[in-house]
Amino acid sequence: MSPNQRPHRPGVLVTLAFIGGLAAWQPLRAQTAASSVASPAAAPRVIAYLTLGASESNRLCMNEVRDGLIKAGWSFDQQLRLEWNDAANDPARYASVAQAMVERRPAVLLATDNPPAEALMNATKDVPIVVMGPTNLRSVLDAQLRPLANVTGVTLGLSRQFFLKPMEVLLQAFPRARRVGMITNGDNPAHENVKDLGPFADMLGQAGVEGVRVRFSGEAGIAGAWDELARRQVDSVMIWPDSSVFHGEHARQALRVRLPAISHTSWYATRHGGLLSYGSIGRVSMCGRGARYVDQVLRGRALAEMPVEELYEAALVVNLDTAERMGVTLPPALIARADRLIRPGERTLPPMADAKGDAGAAAQPPSR
Repeated sequence: MSPNQRPHRPGVLVTLAFIGGLAAWQPLRAQTAASSVASPAAAPRVIAYLTLGASESNRLCMNEVRDGLIKAGWSFDQQLRLEWNDAANDPARYASVAQAMVERRPAVLLATDNPPAEALMNATKDVPIVVMGPTNLRSVLDAQLRPLANVTGVTLGLSRQFFLKPMEVLLQAFPRARRVGMITNGDNPAHENVKDLGPFADMLGQAGVEGVRVRFSGEAGIAGAWDELARRQVDSVMIWPDSSVFHGEHARQALRVRLPAISHTSWYATRHGGLLSYGSIGRVSMCGRGARYVDQVLRGRALAEMPVEELYEAALVVNLDTAERMGVTLPPALIARADRLIRPGERTLPPMADAKGDAGAAAQPPSR
């Protein structure tokens, strides 16, 4: 389908209006039946995004999707509308929000994490879904990574290395550690499907290290989980891959209880002051690649013709400023192989610094 073909999709929606490169929420007024009949091509096609809650990482991702589609020839003035939907930081709302989105019949659905992707896949078997992030799609792909269901996109979650490598780095960073903590989200089905220490049991056993797994529920429960890890006297912590909504709070609590930790996402170290990260460093670039999938779906290409792209890009970020504040000494060999070093006293970018324009135009939650 060409960018000029726009089927009519009436309804009351919440859209993302991009002001100076940042997203701001704007409710749309319902179209009357008369205007719908009079202007059958007036309503833009909807691209609907589902996430746990507002975070700058997700807003920048959606900006990148929008920019990629504009470069592909689409117009957000007349042809397309980008709609934000979140679960108000309550994972129990995913199913109902996803169902409501599907009932509005958008042209494309978007997700950047595993739980919202699963919620959308459970809500529809026909509306195309494009994922951009650490999502586990192995069960719905063939051997060539071609979709067997209504989902495709760019993912980090097919290879176990994405999950396992940060623990390997953590053990190298703290070779004398005898007890390693793991903090997991009790509301994340992908976490809860992994029993006990999961794939880390063998790795920790071979290193002679005891693993301690602690769960949290919601952002308000993160502080208590870190307190529990401190009480159990772990030497270091791995944060399991989760929604970007929680990165900042994890970094604050790790510093508060003086526990060195590693995350799978670079922003944990580069933006929020976490000690270590090993994993995705090009989230925005990944969303730009996802925009290409959205473009092809809008033009009518079959999902079966668009294999999932699995990214292998990963980088080690070491925050020496945080190490100094924690009183932690890291091995010189680890520091030498870091892809990014944040030195003591170095001013790191705040979470909103990559956004264009006025930070005051940041997105606000939609009305519900």
